[in-house]
Amino acid sequence: MKKIIISAFLVCFTSISFGQIDFEDIINSGTGDAQALLKGYLSPLAVGFGNGINGGWYTTAKAHKFLGIDIAVIANAAIVPEGGETYTFQNTDNIKFDDPNITSGELPTILGSGDLADRPLLEYTDSNGDAISVSSLPGFKEDLIESVGYNAVPSAMIQAGIGLFKNTDLKVRFIPKQSVDNVDVSSYGFGIMHDIKQWIPVVKKMPFDLSGFVGWNNIESKFFVESRDTPSEFIELNTKTFMWQVLASKKLSIFTVFAGLGSTSFETDLNIEGFSNPIGLQYEGSSFRANAGLSIKFLFLNISAEYAKQEYDVVSLRAGITFR
Repeated sequence: MKKIIISAFLVCFTSISFGQIDFEDIINSGTGDAQALLKGYLSPLAVGFGNGINGGWYTTAKAHKFLGIDIAVIANAAIVPEGGETYTFQNTDNIKFDDPNITSGELPTILGSGDLADRPLLEYTDSNGDAISVSSLPGFKEDLIESVGYNAVPSAMIQAGIGLFKNTDLKVRFIPKQSVDNVDVSSYGFGIMHDIKQWIPVVKKMPFDLSGFVGWNNIESKFFVESRDTPSEFIELNTKTFMWQVLASKKLSIFTVFAGLGSTSFETDLNIEGFSNPIGLQYEGSSFRANAGLSIKFLFLNISAEYAKQEYDVVSLRAGITFR
């Protein structure tokens, strides 16, 4: 799972400085100009993480028995929709469309097309004061598909759960700090699942499980633009999420079918430091969330797959062990 996360960061960021627009020139062109260009360009990463890390919290609506436990590894992929591959850019004081008749148009995001035909010419002033006309920043959709197999923002978690009183589970998830190449990643979160069926007359006698769930996540990541030898130049992506759902499940032999309805939200801060004009970008969003999945339990081993419909649809795979 760690390799998937690191690959996404490396593919998306290591090539920016080799695009036709110099990344440092954009940052140094002025905070307002850089924010106008980069906020839309980098948005799929922020939105993708915000949607993706809420996947895989559960495989059943049935709570553990008291002190029952489960431990699992979870891999999520937030699928970038077609609308996430481009964004609308409007001319700023220092960055404009090369065509004087165009003041607003679509540019590829970082997870959009890298083809020159899809990258309109922009004009900007470089650090020497010279007017430069070049293609807009490239997207890395094709590179990401080649590297990890799909145009999606990956994330991964390690999660443990324990059964408490009154059919309530406490879930804790984490990734200890991982440092690979130029990227640091860490994450933590917790969730509570409670059996609400037990409190509803008539329903509590029906042959399925019904619970309420709330969960919170925090993921912190840092990419060093050049290398760890120049640690003052980095891109920092910090995301917090919240999710609530009502979920139901039905056990059929070794299989369990589960589904949930609710809402998911996120807040992301993306900071670019080490240049003459530090950049801070903020993203937030919320959406309805509906998911369905299937888990298979054989002895203590539990394997599951889940698909969630939301702002960015999310595919989750999970493998672990469970007792009681």
